[in-house]
Amino acid sequence: MKKTGGRRNGSPWMEAGRLAALILAVAAVIFAAFQLQEEEDFFLKPYEAENQAANISRSFQIDTQLFAADLCVVTDTAQIEEPLDAGAALIFNISDREAVYQQGAFDRLNPASVTKIMTYLVVAEHGDLSQKVTITDAMLDLDPQSSTAGLKGGDIYVMEDLLYGMLMVSGNDAAQAMALTVAGTEQEFARMMNEKAQELGATGSHFVNAHGLTDEQHYTTAYDLYLILNEAVKDPRFVDIISTPQHTAYYTGAGGSERETTWSAGTWYASGQVTAPEGFTVVGGKTGTTSAAKYCMALFSRDEAGKEYISVVLRSPSRDILYYNLNALFSKITN
Repeated sequence: MKKTGGRRNGSPWMEAGRLAALILAVAAVIFAAFQLQEEEDFFLKPYEAENQAANISRSFQIDTQLFAADLCVVTDTAQIEEPLDAGAALIFNISDREAVYQQGAFDRLNPASVTKIMTYLVVAEHGDLSQKVTITDAMLDLDPQSSTAGLKGGDIYVMEDLLYGMLMVSGNDAAQAMALTVAGTEQEFARMMNEKAQELGATGSHFVNAHGLTDEQHYTTAYDLYLILNEAVKDPRFVDIISTPQHTAYYTGAGGSERETTWSAGTWYASGQVTAPEGFTVVGGKTGTTSAAKYCMALFSRDEAGKEYISVVLRSPSRDILYYNLNALFSKITN
C-alpha cells in the first residue's frame, strides 16, 4: 500500500529549499561586508563635507545633522602649489566658517605640547579648579630634560594656577599633576582625552598622555587641532590664560611656608620677538617642540574687523621657520 502526503529527504522540494537557504545566507554575508566597508569609508574620510555629520552620527547614534554648521569644512585636498616648509598647516576664519588654506590637514603627526589644549578641555570639564593639589613624586616622574613649571614634591598649588603653568610655560609637571588628580592614572586621563576627541569629531587623534611627550600611539592632525582649539576658545578662562603675559601663582611649599612663582608666556609673539602682520592681533596659542614632532603651534588671532582665526602648523624644521610659516598663513587671508 502506497503512503501519501509525505516527502522523502532529497526530494526536489527539499533540495530547492536548501538551495534557497544557501542563497539567502550568502546574500546576508555580502550585505554585511558591504555595510562594513561603507562604514570604514566614512571613517577613512571623516572630514569631507558630505560625510562629516553622518560620521559623527554613526559614532554616537544621535542626530548630528547640524554638526558641521558651525565648523570650517575642508573639501579640497588636492596638492597645493608652493607648500609651506612644514608637515601640515592651516588657517581658518572661524567667524565666517571659511577654510582659508590647508596643507596636509588630515595627516597624523605628533603634536608635542600642543596636546595640552586637549588636557585643558578635560581638566576644565572634569576637574575642580579651586581644588588644592599636593605635588607627588608620581607627578614629577618625567624626562628631566622636558619643560616644567618648576613644581617640587610636597608643594601645594591651586588647580587653576596649574593651568597657567601648563599653558604659559608648557609645564609637563603641571599637566601630569592635573591629570593624576582628575583621573587617578595616566591611562584613565588619556581615555578621557580620547573620549573628548571623539565628541568633538577629532577622529584622527589618539592620546596616551596629558603632556605630549613622544609616543608612537600619541598623534593628531592639523584639522583635529583646529577642532580642539575651536572648542577651547569658547571658554573665556582659556582665552584669558593664553593671552596673559605673566601670571603669579601663590602656593604652599613643602615646609609649610607661603611662596610665589611667576610664569611668563612662552611664545615669540608674547615676548615681542615676532609680530603678526599689520591688521592682525595674536591673542595667544600653544607651542610644542620635541625631536620627533619638530616645531609646532596652534594659534588664535583676530583681525581689525574683529573676525577670529585659528592657525595650526605642525612639524616645522626650526623655530624661526615655525614663526615664518605662521605669519605666511596670515598672507593667505583676503578680506
